[in-house]
Amino acid sequence: MHPAARRTISVRPMLSVAILSLALVACTSSPSSSAQSSSGSGGNTVTLSGLAFSPTSRPAEVATTGAFKHNDSVDHTVTNGKDGKPDANAAFDKSLSTGQSVDVTFDKAGTFNVTCKIHSSMNMTVTVQ
Repeated sequence: MHPAARRTISVRPMLSVAILSLALVACTSSPSSSAQSSSGSGGNTVTLSGLAFSPTSRPAEVATTGAFKHNDSVDHTVTNGKDGKPDANAAFDKSLSTGQSVDVTFDKAGTFNVTCKIHSSMNMTVTVQ
């Protein structure tokens, strides 16, 4: 066999291993990226910043999990209620410090008011269909 032919044969398996390795790294990275994008760029993230929820209303489907990301310099809550007061049977009531995120799953249809118990002017609605 010609020496150049041997070199090509031995390079091909190495090239295949390199391509397979890159593909595995891409697949391994993908789930965490898609998990972030489902909360982030997928439109389910509400940001707490400037003593406000952004956006102030959000449509959702039943069984949707929405992320609330705290980007403010003071503590907040993500509470099912209005004007700083939790509903009688609040579906969720979570405390958040700066930099934290919390996921809330909306299991049934309806309009959910969301407020901050610390800052009663912080209000939003999630309409679940």
